[in-house]
Amino acid sequence: MSDVRLTLDAGESAVVGTMVVRNDSDGPVTLTVGGDGPVLREKMIIRAEDATTPALKVYHLVTQMYLDPAAFDALRGPYLALTRELVEAVPSTGVFLADIGEHLAEGDYAAAYRKTFLLLEYEELLAKTTEAKTEGGESSGG
Repeated sequence: MSDVRLTLDAGESAVVGTMVVRNDSDGPVTLTVGGDGPVLREKMIIRAEDATTPALKVYHLVTQMYLDPAAFDALRGPYLALTRELVEAVPSTGVFLADIGEHLAEGDYAAAYRKTFLLLEYEELLAKTTEAKTEGGESSGG
């Protein structure tokens, strides 16, 4: 059993296990949550329609598995299809996806969820690199 410190700003909500807690006070509140279930601040959860990039889509699916492990069987097919598509388009993401997939296969949804942040950072780095090349007018060597 592990403890998690959860600080919620005024009016902020979080998921603790299968419950939603909300800070109704005028200031921040810090809670200590014991156990091994999911604990996520509201701002860390994205809706499917807000998952607009491949990495955000992976993040959304893995978050759903973390919040509700029983959903794994229903989400496995969409997750595998998405990751295959992503690796075909950007092979270098395979390292991140293999790591996430290994944790999912072991049933360690919390670790898989934490690993998705590396994929999100990598996607952001790729986007910035592509943007810099586009703005910099990559030379054609002619």
